[in-house]
Amino acid sequence: MTFTFRNAEESDREAIYQLYRLVMRGFISEIWGWDEQWQRSDFSAHFDLQGITLVLKGHELVGYSHIENQDGKIFIRMIVVNPRHQQNGIGTKLLASVIAAADKKSKNIGLEVFKINEVAKAFYEKHGFYVEGETPSSLIMVHA
Repeated sequence: MTFTFRNAEESDREAIYQLYRLVMRGFISEIWGWDEQWQRSDFSAHFDLQGITLVLKGHELVGYSHIENQDGKIFIRMIVVNPRHQQNGIGTKLLASVIAAADKKSKNIGLEVFKINEVAKAFYEKHGFYVEGETPSSLIMVHA
């Protein structure tokens, strides 16, 4: 299976949102309930082409990472992989790219993961992250 990686473009916005919705809706619905208008507004407020890397299989968007610079560290806003393409190393490649970029810039990496998303927590722990704190709904993790 061949995947290509590229930076996001404005024309990718809706496809990125639809993948976000597919993967995250279940978690968000369980925690707070899904409000489509609020989700679209929040997605648009944080949408930043410079921080988004896409993974494509042919012309199909199968995953993406979204990073931000926060207080001098790299913050992983999202790593999302379509469930049909999980367990193919896509998330690992996206995360490895973020870790390499942070190492090159001597920056720390942080993220939040929903407490109910045990698979994601285990994924990040496998790649050197540990829990540093928590919010009511999320664990705050940092890279060792």
